[in-house]
Amino acid sequence: MNATRPRERHAERLWTAADGTVCILATGDTPPIYSVSLIRDAQVLRERRLYGLASAQMLAQGWKDGSQPAV
Repeated sequence: MNATRPRERHAERLWTAADGTVCILATGDTPPIYSVSLIRDAQVLRERRLYGLASAQMLAQGWKDGSQPAV
């Protein structure tokens, strides 16, 4: 008998911009993959899929820094 493991998925909101744009980090386990998405008004503005969690977090932070006006 071949038992298969159910796929585990998790999503978390990393940040929300003043204009309502939300950054979501979703994870999957086959292979470990991380999806970073920018969403506003139910529309996906940007999405990247990466194999490293640190890379996904750095990308999300870069998108956040790039979306804020310079002081």
